[in-house]
Amino acid sequence: MEMIGSYVNGNTIVSIYDDGTKARYFKDGETLCPEFPESMDLKITNCCDLGCPMCAESSTPDGPHADLNNPILDTIHPYTELAIGGGNPLEHPDLILFLERMKEKKVICNITVNQVHFMDKTSLLQGLVKGRLIYGLGVSVPYMCRPGLIDKLSEFPNAVVHTIAGYTPMDTFSDLAYHDINLLVLGYKQKGRGVYAQASKKRTQALENYLFAGNKFDAFKAIGFDNLAVKQLGVQRHMSKQMYDKLYMGDDGEFTMYVDLVNGTYSKSSTHPPRIIDGSSIDELFEKVKGEKDHGRIPVFF
Repeated sequence: MEMIGSYVNGNTIVSIYDDGTKARYFKDGETLCPEFPESMDLKITNCCDLGCPMCAESSTPDGPHADLNNPILDTIHPYTELAIGGGNPLEHPDLILFLERMKEKKVICNITVNQVHFMDKTSLLQGLVKGRLIYGLGVSVPYMCRPGLIDKLSEFPNAVVHTIAGYTPMDTFSDLAYHDINLLVLGYKQKGRGVYAQASKKRTQALENYLFAGNKFDAFKAIGFDNLAVKQLGVQRHMSKQMYDKLYMGDDGEFTMYVDLVNGTYSKSSTHPPRIIDGSSIDELFEKVKGEKDHGRIPVFF
């Protein structure tokens, strides 16, 4: 495990390692007070040719691209973890130039693509990893695994398979198990086309039972949950308070934020009501995000 970088953020020292590990150091008894986001979700395009029925962004084949020369991007701090998505971010014509610019700034870029695009663009993605233009690779698998997917994933040590609680079929989890795979379970968003293609309580409960009652955590290299999945799957009730507090990475907007460059908006996360970008720096936007209350979260129903 190699340290990529370390930096001071408010009253905290943050260290980032090449396997995705993050460590925070601060004085006992202090409340963490970050001055800028440790990580950001960045939407750079609404273009995608797949038309997935649960797509929270309602992406289309002729969806618009964001302006990646937006000056606010130059205010991102070194060693910020940037999760780049869309749409299909590989469709953006300025993606490579943008990644090169972020590398010069020592920003840690990660990208998320659908398994279809992952299989079709494996060579391109291998080049991005080899050139350290990206560190982490998210591969979205909302349906059954595409033939050959698991073998291809083995070529990307830092790949993380993204699944959706209550929507991804249970057979997919069984297919992925015991292949040394990093698994991320995302909460289902009733947003965009996802309003019409809802997840089911039955499948959500089946996944909860599979992971916790079935104790399948040794079936994967690592398992993570976004905050929405933590709520939908009742993760907290399956752990001691001590363990939960140790593993929980913080509320939306505490260390993170979401920026939609296509629509020119930002918020705590993609499930919070967006607001028009009203500042000249990421620090300004983050300060406003931290002050927002959670009562405005976009509702999610099952």
